[in-house]
Amino acid sequence: MSTTAMGSRLLANVVRETWRRASSRTGRHGSEHPVRWRTAASSSSVEVQETFGDDVHAQHRNLRLDAPRADVHYISAGDDTAPVVLMLHGFPDNHATWRGQIPALVRAGFRVIAPDLRGYGRSGKPSGVDAYGPAPVTDDLAALLDHERVDSARAVVGHDWGAAVAYAFAARHPAKLQKLSILNGVHPAVFLDFVLSNPTQFLKSYYIGFFQLPALPEFVLSFADFAMLRLVFAIDPAKPLPRRDVDTLVDSCSTPGAIHAALNYYRAAGPSRSLWSDVGKCPVPVQVQWGARDRYLEEKIAIPPADVAPLANRSIVRHPDATHWVQWDEPDAVSEALIEFLNEK
Repeated sequence: MSTTAMGSRLLANVVRETWRRASSRTGRHGSEHPVRWRTAASSSSVEVQETFGDDVHAQHRNLRLDAPRADVHYISAGDDTAPVVLMLHGFPDNHATWRGQIPALVRAGFRVIAPDLRGYGRSGKPSGVDAYGPAPVTDDLAALLDHERVDSARAVVGHDWGAAVAYAFAARHPAKLQKLSILNGVHPAVFLDFVLSNPTQFLKSYYIGFFQLPALPEFVLSFADFAMLRLVFAIDPAKPLPRRDVDTLVDSCSTPGAIHAALNYYRAAGPSRSLWSDVGKCPVPVQVQWGARDRYLEEKIAIPPADVAPLANRSIVRHPDATHWVQWDEPDAVSEALIEFLNEK
């Protein structure tokens, strides 16, 4: 047997074994927020309705934009006249990452709009790395709020990459939001310098360098039915996601072109382009919630410096037992802190 064949067989065995272990961990925890699907007749089309918790229904909607392949898929939950909370997911998930917060927010009197960001899930996937810089990504969101006739969202909430997008949105479209809530995410203008000056963060960010490579990251992440992503979703959170939730997220990632588009965010932010390094100041109040067991981000960078976010709270809402996926690990605590922040005058 050739060395190449032996290496391929070894890699396949490793992936198979890690997936077996991951599968054995999923299902240990029942889903607190089951997702059920049904179709609902509409005067203009057939819409899919998603149920969060026991009684909160969200409509799936699509916004067609003028730009090629830049349509926005999103869900809307709650009274159309209620104050809006725009919720932005991170890598590598989609709108469903907020399944633990949507019911609480709707019951508290808010309307949730949660898109699949450009390149993710059922949203459009424009070609080229530059299509994933802050200007086009945040302009999608501004168009979405205009389409829904929302002058100003009560808050924009962002996790992971969604946090970077949220900061950029606040800088580029300050009139369209009143507050910002960040969950285990950082201001993109200060992240690169922090990585280069902090050895611990440098080591935690190893994958970002790998994601700069062409083609290979796409192959690794999608190999063996997305075994790597299944492993992340299964064992990275403090409480492994139920198998069906993992399948839902992987199905979103397996949409043609989705992984390539999601990785283009990292390439747009990489040193060869640095499109995300100068997004401007955030002029609105900022709340930061943080899962203290984050494997990817150092807590030292959680609160943005005053020169880029002068109104940011100087204290963190800390969740000591939560991981990077704080909204999954502590859904009730995250929702409670978020609602308190939303109701502050």
